[in-house]
Amino acid sequence: MISKQSSINDAAISIKEFIDANPLNKLSATELAAKFRVNRYKVLPIFKHLTGATIQHYKLKKCMEEAGNMLLSGMTVKEAAIECGYQEYHNNFTRSFKKVYTIGPEEWVKKNLIEKKNQL
Repeated sequence: MISKQSSINDAAISIKEFIDANPLNKLSATELAAKFRVNRYKVLPIFKHLTGATIQHYKLKKCMEEAGNMLLSGMTVKEAAIECGYQEYHNNFTRSFKKVYTIGPEEWVKKNLIEKKNQL
């Protein structure tokens, strides 16, 4: 029993590390659980305890963090949206971005550029 629980914990950590290293991956929670050979329903509560978020929300957060980096590097919102896999960039990408940052991508970029300028 202990080794089974340990393998579920290890799988949750491995899933987190995979998402961190591949923030734009499109694997679902079910696919990630299968990739790490663990039952989705057993790993979900462990993952949530580990990260404070569901796998799906954690993936979204990491994807939008990557999008933020793209935007700050000079990409347009449309380019970042397409790079993140959002074809309907204006609606879906902006909605997803707001879920993570509570403001739209254009406003977020302006705010972060002003903060960067003030730090110099």
